[in-house]
Amino acid sequence: MTARATPAPRREPRPMAAFFVSLGVSALLLGMVLVTDGRVMELRKAKAEVRELDRKLVDEKKENARLIAAIQAADREEFPAEKVAREELNLAHPEDIVLLYPDGSLTKDKPTPSAASGKNAAAPTPSPGPARGN
Repeated sequence: MTARATPAPRREPRPMAAFFVSLGVSALLLGMVLVTDGRVMELRKAKAEVRELDRKLVDEKKENARLIAAIQAADREEFPAEKVAREELNLAHPEDIVLLYPDGSLTKDKPTPSAASGKNAAAPTPSPGPARGN
């Protein structure tokens, strides 16, 4: 009598397991391609450069706004440095005409001779004049 071997039960295909194995292998291969591909690194560098250029653009827009304000002030003849130079430092522009007034001539209170003699009762000061010779 010969023993008849019974065949092993046939395994049913598992489509879900095959799908996940295929998905894992595909993701692994795609990751390797992306890591070794130079274009991905170029893209990262380009994005960093775009961020840097955007920051510089904002800085330049601020500088541009400041310069526009300075130009508008110059058009209205509002030069802050020139105003300080003229009023506080008593400087004049080369094209200006400078009028020099004697001290006290522009004030309303003029010294009177009696007030001047009351302050200084000493002998009057001699006025400079031509020297008299013998």
